[in-house]
Order: sequence, then C-alpha cells, then structure tokens
Amino acid sequence: MYANETPKTRRLNILVSESLIECLAANAEDRGMTMSAFVRQAVERECERTQDQLLAEAADSLLSLYETDKELAAFSDLDGEEFA
Repeated sequence: MYANETPKTRRLNILVSESLIECLAANAEDRGMTMSAFVRQAVERECERTQDQLLAEAADSLLSLYETDKELAAFSDLDGEEFA
C-alpha cells in the first residue's frame, strides 16, 4: 500500500450493554481516542493475538516432526552461517 492510500473501511453496528459503553468511553477518553478508534484498535490487537496463537500452535504441532525427521533438520547446523 502506498503512503497516501487509506484502507477501505466499512461500517459495523453492534449492540453492547450500557456498562460496556461506559467502560469504552472511559478507556477511550483516557487514551485521547474516540470510542470508534479504541474499538478498532482493540479488535486489531485481538486479531493479531489470535493469529500469533494459531501460528504458535502450528509450530508446536510440527516440533516433534522436526526433531525426529533427519531430512527436515539436515541443514539446521548451517543456520546463521553466511554463504558467499
């Protein structure tokens, strides 16, 4: 994406309790943000956390295979070495 381009946005309407609105408003105000910006940031953070968790679980599921399959680990001794 180019620096002067803005991502396409769409409106999302959600229903939340009055107590959650109060909490959102207070947190957004403390950070000098609008509630919309605060919610966007929170959703983005949660999506990133979920993606990171999925990647970690995938890596964990492949760890035993990597440790036991000699072909997969054959070049691990070269990790970090520079090639001409």
